[in-house]
Amino acid sequence: MKGLVKKNPPKEQPKKEVRNHAIPFYTDAWINAGLKLVKNEQGLFFVKEAFYPEQYVHGNIPLSKLSGAINYMQEHYPNHPLTISQESLYSFYDTETTGLKGTGVLIFLNGMLKKVDQGLRLRQYVLADPSQEAAFLYASEFWKEKQTIITYNGKSFDIPQLETRWTMNRNLLPDLKLHSQIDLMHSSKRIWKGDLERFKLKQVEEQKLGFIRKDDIPGHLAPIIYFDAVKSGNPVNLMRVLKHNEWDILSLVTLYILSVDLLKEKDVVESAVTYTNIGKWFRDLKTKQASYDWFQFVVNQFPNEEASLAYYYVGLHLKRKKLFDESIQAFQESLKKIDGKYRLEVYVELAKLYEHQKKDFALALEITLQCAVYLANNIYDGSPLKLLKIKEDLQKRKVRIIRKLTISRETAQPNKKRLEMP
Repeated sequence: MKGLVKKNPPKEQPKKEVRNHAIPFYTDAWINAGLKLVKNEQGLFFVKEAFYPEQYVHGNIPLSKLSGAINYMQEHYPNHPLTISQESLYSFYDTETTGLKGTGVLIFLNGMLKKVDQGLRLRQYVLADPSQEAAFLYASEFWKEKQTIITYNGKSFDIPQLETRWTMNRNLLPDLKLHSQIDLMHSSKRIWKGDLERFKLKQVEEQKLGFIRKDDIPGHLAPIIYFDAVKSGNPVNLMRVLKHNEWDILSLVTLYILSVDLLKEKDVVESAVTYTNIGKWFRDLKTKQASYDWFQFVVNQFPNEEASLAYYYVGLHLKRKKLFDESIQAFQESLKKIDGKYRLEVYVELAKLYEHQKKDFALALEITLQCAVYLANNIYDGSPLKLLKIKEDLQKRKVRIIRKLTISRETAQPNKKRLEMP
């Protein structure tokens, strides 16, 4: 009877997809242009390699400064967003894609630059054709070890696009590691907000890195060029896209170097706005002493009219230290030139100091009224709710100070009468 009992049959293993590994008809032409055809267990892809010795200069910045920049951040600011962990591998990464968004958008070029002996090595992986996407992604080795990936706008574009394409090929690829990220667009905005009008990498290159592109392919033409290269087999313009990608990645290296150089607080090479932004960045990171040192650097190095915002932050720091007289002095220096929402905040801080610490209610009231007049005569660029809150707080402060002022005068009046009695 046991022989008649049906046993559970063994589960069938999923059949592996059999993919076409046919050599593209344009292989010889692409190889002659400088690419190399490579085969891995997933299929085919093309690759181009370049080596840059440490003395190589991109724009006006030598690549030899990269190691020093990384070491400086690890030693002085181990928790800063620009810091690469001592235990972490790292690569500078940039993609070229067939569009901007959507599940049908492919990455057709993965550019990755890594540190090697006596220099840096760039590898540019090119999608042989859309059917070879798994082989192309597998070659990046983002599935092997965790690392720090340094990009420009990568948090919003390159990495999400990579994750999407990996998900679309998840049955063919090992799991994608969860990598750390440094997005140099974010740091550039923190450093040069108010100094640069635009934050396209090309503008940053020209105004900060000393690099001017010649005969560059506009990025928006890259998808058309790739599909044309696959269809026609002509790689001429495709190689220009690779040069565009190469410049992008080299600029990532020099932008990282320059950003760290600015955090070293040496010679004055930027505006007061830039250095004040750096101080604000450290302040937002809760690095109070570092932020104060930067604001103090600004007020020491620049005229008062340029350092007005830095004086405001110096005043806040001194107030926290309970150095009230010094804080008032810094706020008063700030008032000489500061405007907009920060002028309102300076008025408020001074009113608080005179009301609560100096007990000079008359002066506190005068400053509060000045703040109200300034608010009434100037356009407020914040939200309507914020504006309403400011007006309510000013009214409450005015009523409270008037009450305190009245009480103090009434208290002083009997004393005066007693002194006048014979």
